[in-house]
Amino acid sequence: MLTQVSGGGAFTRQNIQTINSNFSALTEPDVWVRPQVATGNTGNGNPNNYPLGSYQNPYATMAGLSAILVPGMVIGLEGVLLEEYSSPRVNDVTIRGMAGLPRQATTSGTPNGGGATWLSPSGGTGALLQPNGQGWTIENIFFNNSATAAGCIKLVNAGDPPTSNCSEKTTVRNCILTGTDDGIAATDLPNNVLIEGCTFFGFSGAGDLAISSATGAGTGTLNNWVIRNCIFNGNANHITAPFTSSEITGCKFSYIYGSVTSTTQVLLSGGSNNSVHDNAFDIPASTNLISGMFSGGTNDRWYFNRFATAVATTIFSFGVPAT
Repeated sequence: MLTQVSGGGAFTRQNIQTINSNFSALTEPDVWVRPQVATGNTGNGNPNNYPLGSYQNPYATMAGLSAILVPGMVIGLEGVLLEEYSSPRVNDVTIRGMAGLPRQATTSGTPNGGGATWLSPSGGTGALLQPNGQGWTIENIFFNNSATAAGCIKLVNAGDPPTSNCSEKTTVRNCILTGTDDGIAATDLPNNVLIEGCTFFGFSGAGDLAISSATGAGTGTLNNWVIRNCIFNGNANHITAPFTSSEITGCKFSYIYGSVTSTTQVLLSGGSNNSVHDNAFDIPASTNLISGMFSGGTNDRWYFNRFATAVATTIFSFGVPAT
């Protein structure tokens, strides 16, 4: 709650403390999910009567707070969450990992304190997170999905809310995503998505993808996606999606990373009018059959992309790479 600053003349110490408290209130989440602290979703029964959803009396799961979700709400995640969550049709929600950096905060499978980690529940088969409203922001969280046929984050577009599920205008920022299948899976071709400053690694099984798409209901056209300043390491395939009027820029894509050699890099076939520029591909430009690792959409612009090895001079590429 913000406190009004009153009085005239020089600031008093109390004025300064009030202003600092107001700044703290602005940066605090509206509600907390702390799985290792909460005893459930109905309150800890603590003696100090902290309100449900506060830092001291948090929710245990995302599902537990679904009934109170409203547009503009900021959810703070601290600890290790084991859940597959499909949200209500509420727009403009933020889920923010309240740790210094995204990390898998477990030791031998046991939470080791702090972190903001989202893992599959025992026997999980679905996506870890499916936002069903528009304008969601997901930031500073480590995702690891062990399900063999689902992404960490599933984005959908079956029509406009509140009558249909729609993940358009989602932002995923400063997250780390790894797992058994895909990182971000765009079903129904949702539009207007920003992926920024994220790392995708270890989607190493045959057919696995860091970013994938499926037609599904086909309501959207994957229009106006922006993927920038991301790292793609050790994925069997990095990006396959028929984006339209979208941008991929400032990203780094591995070719050989550890024991994984990527089969494909960026495939945009079926899309159009995209801009792919200023990316680093850790692959020699002379690699045999390199054209099979890349494909452009109609009227795409590919420019100032870099190809190199540890012993070769960087080569700038203009146009879709070809053998």
